[in-house]
Amino acid sequence: MRARAGLGVALFGALVALFGIALMVVLGPDGSVTSGPHDVDTDGIAIVTAPTVLTWSGLQMAVLAELPVNKPVFVGLGNAVDVDNYVKDTKHLEVDSFHFPWQVHTRAIKGRDNLPGAPTALDWWLADSAGLGGASINTTLPDQIVSLAILSVGFSNLNGLKVTVAYGIKGGFAVGAGFALLGVGGIWFGGLLRSGNELWPKVAVDEDDDEEFDDVMYVYVDDDGVEHEISAEEAAAYDIADVTVEEYVVDDEGEEVGELPEPKPPTNSPSVVYLFIDEDGVEHEVSEAELVDYEIVDDEILDDAASDNGDENRP
Repeated sequence: MRARAGLGVALFGALVALFGIALMVVLGPDGSVTSGPHDVDTDGIAIVTAPTVLTWSGLQMAVLAELPVNKPVFVGLGNAVDVDNYVKDTKHLEVDSFHFPWQVHTRAIKGRDNLPGAPTALDWWLADSAGLGGASINTTLPDQIVSLAILSVGFSNLNGLKVTVAYGIKGGFAVGAGFALLGVGGIWFGGLLRSGNELWPKVAVDEDDDEEFDDVMYVYVDDDGVEHEISAEEAAAYDIADVTVEEYVVDDEGEEVGELPEPKPPTNSPSVVYLFIDEDGVEHEVSEAELVDYEIVDDEILDDAASDNGDENRP
């Protein structure tokens, strides 16, 4: 199951990477692709695109119109309604469809042989340019229905017209590079899934590591036997005489709840009683600490004395 998922991810990543590389190759570093120049066979005075041709809002578009022998030419982009009202009574060529890189379908519209006025005198153009022998515009298609117009100026015509178009996406090369990197990442991730290796390896914990003590207290004992707590820096100036480790009981949440209980002596251990017998033969019980002041009598003598007195439990 995991291998099949990895294969699917890798294939999808390969497709994304190919798309990104193709986008980079087509657009190039400047993020645009150019087509032309293309010859346009017409002897009229106007070429206009239909309202359904330029519908790619946000697309960067550049158009260059060239005429021979330095004839005047005008290139303009305007609202489709304004452009249509301007050329509706003029004989012109209408571009019904356009497909990249250069598939154009046109139809001839009958009308007068002249424009109603000079195109350079109009103020509703969104982008426009005029020149002798050539004119060009470079603009971004707005979010409205627009038409492109290539018009002759004065008493000339568009015979010998050559048109070059360029389309681009702002930051298109970087977008293609991003897709390529994303696809490479998908290929790598898919291969990792197919290999069956852990995506996030667990960190091995060495159980043999020495346990570190969290709380360390340094105590200095003066000549009077009084203990003084000192810091680790101050303790470095003294010789360590003794190390005491205190263990604590830790609950399930890791909290210290107290010291470990002292081990209890075995319940079957016999109790020991030390006796001192004075000169009158009277027994006196003494503690273990007081034994240093007395001489311990041989065990056999004690046993014989215990037998004479009828006391079998006496040590």
